[in-house]
Amino acid sequence: MRWVILALMLLTFASPAVAADADILRGSEVFVPSVPAIPVAPPAYAVRPASPRYHWGGVYGGVQAGYSSGVANFSSAAQQQIAYILRETAIEQDHQISAWPVLGSDATGNVGAGGFVGYNSEWEDVIVGLEVNYNHVALSASSSGSLSRSFSDSTNLPTGHNYLYNLTVNSQSALVMTDIATFRARAGWEAGNFLPYGFAGVAVGRANVSTTTSIPYTAVDFPVVQSPPLTPLATLNCNPASVCGDGPFTSGQNGAFAYGVTTGIGLDVALMPNLFVRGEIEYIYFAPLNGIQVSVASARVGVGLKY
Repeated sequence: MRWVILALMLLTFASPAVAADADILRGSEVFVPSVPAIPVAPPAYAVRPASPRYHWGGVYGGVQAGYSSGVANFSSAAQQQIAYILRETAIEQDHQISAWPVLGSDATGNVGAGGFVGYNSEWEDVIVGLEVNYNHVALSASSSGSLSRSFSDSTNLPTGHNYLYNLTVNSQSALVMTDIATFRARAGWEAGNFLPYGFAGVAVGRANVSTTTSIPYTAVDFPVVQSPPLTPLATLNCNPASVCGDGPFTSGQNGAFAYGVTTGIGLDVALMPNLFVRGEIEYIYFAPLNGIQVSVASARVGVGLKY
């Protein structure tokens, strides 16, 4: 009996170890404790969300002020008057007195103020639009001059006769430009809150112009020496008070319109969703007005609202 009891006790303690060995042989799963994951920071080059775009499209308007400088060329201002005074005369036909450079140029400058209104259309980053720009200015320029010449002329005179002329052209001309309006086509590139742009278009200016000219002269006949001697022709003596028609001749026009072209560059800067400031440089070239050719360069700053 003692041997039987000992054998049963050995079998009882040995069975768990045998079972464990059998589980390993059958390929049973072995428990491995999990390790918590370590968070990994995103790479430094990760793409950040894009900032919101400023909306430049739509209607806008504002006010502006700046400085304008102009150059007025009066070299052709008196030509029409000289040609009229000496119309159908031999000396004008032979010596082209109306082309004499009697007058010169004058520079002018002053501050001005005005406003603008326009419309922008957005095409991705490109902004195109139309704008009307007005400025009240006070640009005043003038020129005066005198030119004297001596010359001989025998056209349409009897044979052997020859007039010696002493002639002087006196002239003065003035221009005062008060208003300038431009009609522009604009194109710009959107850079967030910044909009650099360029523009080109047509310009209209309003000005007062006047020109006065007089041409006093004397003409003495020196006949060709011959025998018997020729009797000299009557001496011509025209002065501003004489009846020969060469006295002061004045022409002018108030509120005359000058037409030209404009071009320039500028920069709009948005401060708020509907508020922006701007700075620009503009150049205008006007066609001659009563023989006076004007060009104007301006630098301005302004503030505007976008709707």
